[in-house]
Amino acid sequence: MTVLDKLVDTFPFVDRPSRAVALSAILTACIRRSLPTAPMHAFTAPTAGSGKSMLVDLASVIASGREAGVIAQGKTEEELEKRLGALLLAGDQVIAIDNCEAPLGGEFLCSMLTQTVVRPRILGRSEAPELPANAMVTATGNNLVLVGDMTRRAVLCQLDPKEERPELRTFDTNPIAAVKADRARYLVAALTVLRAYHVAQRPNAPNPLGSFADWGNWVRGALIWVGQADPVDTIEEARDLDPKLDMLVAVLTQWSKVVGGADVSVRDLIEAATAQRSTSLGAFQHSKPEFLHPDFREALLAVAGDGGAVNSRRLGKWLASHQNRVVQGVRIMRLGLSAGIMQWRLEGKTEETAHASL
Repeated sequence: MTVLDKLVDTFPFVDRPSRAVALSAILTACIRRSLPTAPMHAFTAPTAGSGKSMLVDLASVIASGREAGVIAQGKTEEELEKRLGALLLAGDQVIAIDNCEAPLGGEFLCSMLTQTVVRPRILGRSEAPELPANAMVTATGNNLVLVGDMTRRAVLCQLDPKEERPELRTFDTNPIAAVKADRARYLVAALTVLRAYHVAQRPNAPNPLGSFADWGNWVRGALIWVGQADPVDTIEEARDLDPKLDMLVAVLTQWSKVVGGADVSVRDLIEAATAQRSTSLGAFQHSKPEFLHPDFREALLAVAGDGGAVNSRRLGKWLASHQNRVVQGVRIMRLGLSAGIMQWRLEGKTEETAHASL
């Protein structure tokens, strides 16, 4: 492990788990074809030139002898799916979604990480062939944000050189050049770590990580066994940065404060969030209406806003997509129809007193 550890010494990791993600990328790339699934390895930094893409290329050169196949994120999920499909069709061993500027997620990418076979739409073709999803997927971006289900499907390496122009830094060695000059040494080092852990009968295997049990029982376990941090510790950080989760937490928090655990319809929620009162401005001025619960209104607008108003149809769909998910001890429960109208309830530890008029 010392050989690989020294290889990444010059990179400005923010903590030990981030360093473990970089080492995991190397080990995972070397055996990705033998694993049914593996999480995406994501690399983020506050500024360009911090070494994100170089870490991806390090893993790729050690595993395959060449830099990773690079694609741009694209403007839509459909564009990304077609680009990923093209690289799967080409048989690339390591795929790099480079320089992501928008939050990264999407149904196809999530499926590609947790399924052994996918059917992507291929760029420039009107077909969706069945392809093995056995490429290692990486992503890089400045302040990269993972959204939705992607947060549990990726380990996140954070870099921070704490310099305005990190691309101007100079080093005594070039890691990519070192690997290309003696690739066999680094490949053998990676495989030796994995084999040693296997020969030792994989002691103290970590608890299984959903959808990535084999990867966790080998790559993750080997890293922990040799004294590295657990790369899975970074998943919580990615989750905390998820804007979709932030919006969900905001709605649940305000729902709890304003409505509590009462049975409500979508209309009830909107009326509670948009209830107003008049504030007197003096004897010669008209009264000014103000919202009783502006934070609740803003939370609903964020998930179901339409032209400055809360769209009831969008809110209903949003509630359905998040029902039964436990967040901070509460969850949205779908109760069924009452007089033809769907009823909902926030179940769990809600506010003792709700002061909305329902």
